[in-house]
Amino acid sequence: MYRRAVMPGDILIKQGDSGEAASELYVVVSGEFEVLDRRGNASVRVALKGEGDVFGEVALLFDQPRNATVAATGHATAFVLERHVFKHFVRGAVEDRHAEMHAFMRQVPLLQNLGISELTQLADAFGTRTFPSGSVVMRQGDPGDFFYLVKSGEAEVTQHKADPITGRPAGADLKVNSLFRSDFFGEAALLDPSQPRVATVRAVGDHPLVCLALDQKTFTNILGPLSEIMKREKSPAVTEQKLRQAEGKPSSAPADVILIRTDGRGVQHRVKCRGHLDQVMEIKATAHGKAMASGRGGSAGDSIMILHEGQPLGDGAFSRVTVVREESTGREFALKRMNKSAVVKCSAHIFCEQSISKNSAHPFCIRQYASFQDAHYLYMLFDLMSGGDLMDLLVADAKVVRHRPVGGGCLAKKVRSLQGVQEDSAKFYVASVALALEYLHGNDTVYRDLKPENVLVDGAGYVKLGDFGFAKCLEGQPRTFTFCGTPGYVAPENILTHGYGMSVDWWGLGVLTYVLLTGKQPFSGSRSKDPMDVMRNIVDDRFQIRFPVYMSDKAKDFVLGLLQRNPAQRLGMLAGKARDVKRHPWFDGFDWIALEQRKMPAPRLLVQEDKSSRIAELGRSDADELPNDPPELVERYQRVFANF
Repeated sequence: MYRRAVMPGDILIKQGDSGEAASELYVVVSGEFEVLDRRGNASVRVALKGEGDVFGEVALLFDQPRNATVAATGHATAFVLERHVFKHFVRGAVEDRHAEMHAFMRQVPLLQNLGISELTQLADAFGTRTFPSGSVVMRQGDPGDFFYLVKSGEAEVTQHKADPITGRPAGADLKVNSLFRSDFFGEAALLDPSQPRVATVRAVGDHPLVCLALDQKTFTNILGPLSEIMKREKSPAVTEQKLRQAEGKPSSAPADVILIRTDGRGVQHRVKCRGHLDQVMEIKATAHGKAMASGRGGSAGDSIMILHEGQPLGDGAFSRVTVVREESTGREFALKRMNKSAVVKCSAHIFCEQSISKNSAHPFCIRQYASFQDAHYLYMLFDLMSGGDLMDLLVADAKVVRHRPVGGGCLAKKVRSLQGVQEDSAKFYVASVALALEYLHGNDTVYRDLKPENVLVDGAGYVKLGDFGFAKCLEGQPRTFTFCGTPGYVAPENILTHGYGMSVDWWGLGVLTYVLLTGKQPFSGSRSKDPMDVMRNIVDDRFQIRFPVYMSDKAKDFVLGLLQRNPAQRLGMLAGKARDVKRHPWFDGFDWIALEQRKMPAPRLLVQEDKSSRIAELGRSDADELPNDPPELVERYQRVFANF
């Protein structure tokens, strides 16, 4: 077992990982970690882990995919125990069925406070039942005989109204809840056996529903004292919150967010914003107040979040990003502020960014923790990436090198050319982005705006894909047609409006790789910087990309594979998809697992000087001035962004 320091927002466990990526147990030494479960298109916080807590224990016993994502909420430290070490000392324990059952039941909120003896009793009493997708687990009106815990799969809860005369169902069934791993149902009839089932539960989704089942007599003997906890867990408020979480939406319950900011004249302002109760309570939750993690409990003060705004980090076309500090926890975030008047005509992009960034849980994708608004601005709270972006790094590392032209001989006069970062460093950053794209594409999301300015660097030198303003969930559609992106990075099929899917992201990765290695764009001519000329070169088959002599043959082949103008022949779009990218010879010997687990050392840490000139150029922004929008426009903004 060894000690590991963890930065805020770092992901130790990623849901779905298996093999070597899912072979470690963690013991929290200091700080806190949140447990996130992927439910449909949403990432939902289901628990908090604090000092002394353990997570990832199933990995020591069984080689199975991680069932949740675990991320640090602040600076933290954890002990790490690897599976092979554990098996060496306690090999016999992996055969014990109770160990597996205990590990699963510890993830169920209902059972978290039970002792070892009680868990052992339940492990002996529970049986496993499997229901194929579409089958009915229990039907409304039937007598109750079993209590169920969802082990895997998904279920839908429906109710029908009865005709007051005949007592028969009247009208269509109404969906009232969705059930996922660690949820429970069927307890009402067991608490009062004389009452019939009040709802129908049906297995849904692509996989069978697997439940742990407990009969009435055993339930009464063992779980009777927990009846009050169950009733609270099934309250209407909690059910409404779970339904919205399953759809990837924040809670409708409001909360106050107070933003304390100083304008360009040094005058301090307190801006009151409307946020979401579940998000505010998750940010403010502590390991000693776990009820808050699920949006329940807490005092009135817990529903108010105070943010102190600090230095600017960057400006976008419609936004400004600054450092903020949350008062109760001291944790720093990046706050993105968008003027409603500037984004009201592209509100669909804003809602896409809000949904995708809130529900992303990957080590190399920036995560959004909260969204809120005032009369004039929209705000989103993200991971703080204190190292700047890849453009900062490129500007700091780029240099002019002298070399003889190819075929010129040893007497040829040396020419000067620009060189970007070293290939080993570029490989680290490109691989990180490739893993982020693989994750997004696996969740049916296309990013559409890959460029160095959107690849952010954290304090430890690792990168995360940021700014999801152009990202879109395709929702099963093979193509989308909106032209968006940055000239120089857009793919041919985007320019030609042929419709596109994930292919545009792999093209963008090719451009990004070239830019990192050379310090310039591949389709920019020497005579013109006109964006239209650049896009003509992108779609023109006759335009040949020129490579500097210092670039390796494998790097050239990698770039050319990604910059295939025909998307069907592009690297990343062939049969192997992202696996083909990772298997390219340029990455021979590259340890992808070590990178995703953040065990591979970053090539360098950005120093303040790398980004100081860009930050200084930001200076005082027009965003410091309160917009003078007329009342009728403010009212329109409120209607458009009512659900933000």
